[in-house]
Amino acid sequence: MNDILVPCDPADLIDRIIDLQLRIDAVPDGTNRSDMVRQRELLSRLAARVMPQDFAMTQLTRNLFDARSDLFNVIRDLHASDQRKDYDTGFVALTQAMLAAMTAAETARAAINRHAATISSDPSSSHL
Repeated sequence: MNDILVPCDPADLIDRIIDLQLRIDAVPDGTNRSDMVRQRELLSRLAARVMPQDFAMTQLTRNLFDARSDLFNVIRDLHASDQRKDYDTGFVALTQAMLAAMTAAETARAAINRHAATISSDPSSSHL
């Protein structure tokens, strides 16, 4: 794997770590997850160095994890319904749940970026 240096906002970094964790958790036991684990560990170390690690950021990160986890599960259920060609009211409810999870994730991402910007604009902060 090549290292590619790109600028990203704090929520992008956290979102990538969460995505990797969800993918690692979804991989069946016995499957090689070493690349994903290595990527998650590298990004987690970076986040620990450059992100504020306060209570508020921990809560905001948890909110994003919960929203992404909900979205991951709803999409899995939507795929299962689609494979069964089951498009009844349950499918509509899943679609609505997907939109709600997407909105929750975007709200959490925006809150993470606002909080990180507040911390980085504080002259006494050593982060970002």
